[in-house]
Amino acid sequence: MIDALILISQRHIVITLAIVGALLVTAGSLVAKPRGRNMPEPVEDDARGVLARRLTTIGYVVTMTSIALFIVAGFVSDLRP
Repeated sequence: MIDALILISQRHIVITLAIVGALLVTAGSLVAKPRGRNMPEPVEDDARGVLARRLTTIGYVVTMTSIALFIVAGFVSDLRP
């Protein structure tokens, strides 16, 4: 179990997850329709809105996973050979 935590909390994995998460959140905001001040909220969800929310949610999950692994890496740093 500890070996698996040491394996998945390596520095390059944590950094890669953080970057991928940030890119997914950014893509989600770019896919969303830009709304001006005078534009009304859409009544129904369109495909773009659903895709934007999914990308953003997945991006936040990936980023939170990166943060959790960063914390784990701090705890297991003394256990590494």
